[in-house]
Amino acid sequence: MQNNEVKISIIMPVYNVKDYLTKAVDSILNQTFDDFELFLVDDGSTDGSSDICDELKLKDNRIIVIHQKNQGAHNARNNALKLAKGTYVCFFDSDDYIEKDMLRDLYDLANKYDSELVISGFYINTFYDNEHFIQLDYIPNIDSDVKKYNKIEFRKYAYKNFDKNMFYSPWNKLYKLSYLKKYNITFPITYRDDFPFVLSVIKDIENVTYTKKQYYNFIRKRSDSETQKYVATLYEKREEEHRYMLDLYSYWNLIDDYNSMEMISRRYIDRLIECMVNLFNKQCTLSNKEKVELIRTYLYNENVDKCLKLARPSKLYLKLMYIPLKIKNVHLLFMMSKFICFVKSKNIKLFSVLKTNR
Repeated sequence: MQNNEVKISIIMPVYNVKDYLTKAVDSILNQTFDDFELFLVDDGSTDGSSDICDELKLKDNRIIVIHQKNQGAHNARNNALKLAKGTYVCFFDSDDYIEKDMLRDLYDLANKYDSELVISGFYINTFYDNEHFIQLDYIPNIDSDVKKYNKIEFRKYAYKNFDKNMFYSPWNKLYKLSYLKKYNITFPITYRDDFPFVLSVIKDIENVTYTKKQYYNFIRKRSDSETQKYVATLYEKREEEHRYMLDLYSYWNLIDDYNSMEMISRRYIDRLIECMVNLFNKQCTLSNKEKVELIRTYLYNENVDKCLKLARPSKLYLKLMYIPLKIKNVHLLFMMSKFICFVKSKNIKLFSVLKTNR
């Protein structure tokens, strides 16, 4: 198979995932669809993952290995994207795995509906000990098993699928490579770059197809994963993302759409609470006094009151969490955030369910 004939390019950054990499790659090699190239981009691994990449390359000539100094997942993906020859492209993580018919089904949908983007459901498997996990379903909010949207329809109803977490990660999607190249879309060089990448993709998208079928298995297990770390700049990052959302909906001329603005406001408040909880991560070395002052700073941001007026949480426990924000009680927020962090660390199963159903 020549590269210029390949139908799908798959790009997978690899960094210190020796215990997961083979399973991730095998789930791709065992697909019911075989017309693809797989880029394994070793991002300066130090645990033996680099050697595993080379061994896997010998196993299958569809694998292309790139070794680079540690530059982050964004550079790993962008470097492979420059070499990709597929009609479509996927971005997968090297510690997850996919169902065997993912590539076939997404490719068929893209061709059938002439789509620039296909979005599928997925699973998040959260391990609460070494062997047991809770599997949570993430399914697009559409009124049939498969739904094609034009540009106007997609924008109008996008708020429903922001609520279903369809736009935060790159891996539950199939992208038309020519579309990415037309708009020069790459992964930005920033911490947690997935979300701004996807926002760039959907900004000018003309033709989107959703499928309720779930294919991607995201594994939340590794103690060193980004989702488990204390992030000193999380608040600044969330403020930046809020601006991204407002800019996107302004560009779409939906800044006055009630449903869209309610989603954005509720999303802001949810992530504001997340920033407060982040302060109680065991890796955080701030004193209680410093935490109180940061919570006070967060609370008196002008965005808070604006979003509280529009946000309409559906769950009782969320409504209760909004109370200390509305009454501006810093110390109550301190205690609430500390308690949420405790639940998150001691009962991963309960925390995952509550977070998914918020």
